[in-house]
Amino acid sequence: MKKEPSRFFNVLVIYRLTGYLLPFKVNEESYLGGTTFEQIVDLYEFDMRLRSLLLDIFEYVEVSARSRISYHLAHKYGAECYKESSNFSFRKIEDYNNFVAKMNDELGRSKELYVAHYKSKYGSRYPIWLAVEVLSFSSMSILYTNLKPEDKRIISKQYGLKTASLLDSWLHSMCVLRNRCAHFSRIYDTKLTKQVSLTFNAQDLKIQPNSLYGVIFTLKYLVREYSIWNPWIIKLSALIDRYDHVCQLNRMGFIEDWERHLRSVPTDILRE
Repeated sequence: MKKEPSRFFNVLVIYRLTGYLLPFKVNEESYLGGTTFEQIVDLYEFDMRLRSLLLDIFEYVEVSARSRISYHLAHKYGAECYKESSNFSFRKIEDYNNFVAKMNDELGRSKELYVAHYKSKYGSRYPIWLAVEVLSFSSMSILYTNLKPEDKRIISKQYGLKTASLLDSWLHSMCVLRNRCAHFSRIYDTKLTKQVSLTFNAQDLKIQPNSLYGVIFTLKYLVREYSIWNPWIIKLSALIDRYDHVCQLNRMGFIEDWERHLRSVPTDILRE
């Protein structure tokens, strides 16, 4: 006999759906006419699929950022550059020590075969390109934030960015949003806790700096491979079309003709 879900499980499911009721509320006592339970479930499914889609593209950005940061640091300062605080711009030596301690802890807990190889062959002397691989997205964002200004400029120029601080803001915002996606938190109809820095193009388009679309718009600068970016936009557009009966683009900060603006080549980037 199939076991029925527990009452506690049913309560949890209903609790998770409560956030998706908000767009349909008129006030605390009533909802928009014609609102159905199926609409709420569809909106929940849209949010779930959107989280998955974002995690896919965040993975590409994360891998790209890791390789660019570690490559630059290794070539400029050497394989074990993270062992010298003078190679960074942490405000306090305690902050640097805490960062390195966390990195060493993540290396020690890693089950990756390449980490075990270095540990057995070189006595836990890890090169920066390996150490960066085991960092969490949050730790990698902190690492970039505490690079020297000239190093930030060199790395950010690889993305065509004229202002190095943009990448600071973007990595941080993506880290926060990625964590929300990874922990199954609602991202539809939510505002970012910290506004993302906007490019000149984004400002001209009046994109909201605390919106989901604000973060998505920054991705067009970070995903340099159009063979990856364009198919991702197609998937995003298809997802929105599938759930257009429940999702309201303005609640995610999407602008008019949003897809064309994501596909267009930025005009405010450095030219090679």
